Amino acid sequence: MKRTVVAALVVGSLSAPIIALAAEGDQQASRAERMQQWTADRETVLDAKLSGMKAGLGLTADQEKLWAPFEAAVKDAAKSRIDAIGEMMRTRSHGERLSPVDHLEAMADRLSQGATNIKKIADAAKPLYDGLDESQKYKFGMLGRMLMPERARFAMDMMHHRMGDRDHDRDGDE
Repeated sequence: MKRTVVAALVVGSLSAPIIALAAEGDQQASRAERMQQWTADRETVLDAKLSGMKAGLGLTADQEKLWAPFEAAVKDAAKSRIDAIGEMMRTRSHGERLSPVDHLEAMADRLSQGATNIKKIADAAKPLYDGLDESQKYKFGMLGRMLMPERARFAMDMMHHRMGDRDHDRDGDE
């Protein structure tokens, strides 16, 4: 009886690390699957926003030709951003911690890449925007805000909300 209990304890203690490693592997797979799903969701949302913007602008046949470079630049920028987020998540999931200086360098790299992406979008948007009529230009600005990443858009909404409150407060004070 004692041998059976001891044998069960030995087998249990030897198999625990294997089970733990298997569970960790499942968690890693689960994280990877969630990241893939998150990425697919973001791509779907961006496609819908771009389609909505294009439909809302009511482009002519000549303007349609200028849409593809703009759309490609926006999608490339979004992919770059998603890739950067994925890299950060992979680094964190492996337990790697950046030093404060490494963190600053990584942030500078991301900001630099973001600036490059924004410049590419602006360069691609310019011919399209220049070919729009005044009504379409207004819609371009309004609908283009939908393309901003969530945090940036939230900040812009808050800024406009606060500015609106201040303007309202000023009107009431006078």
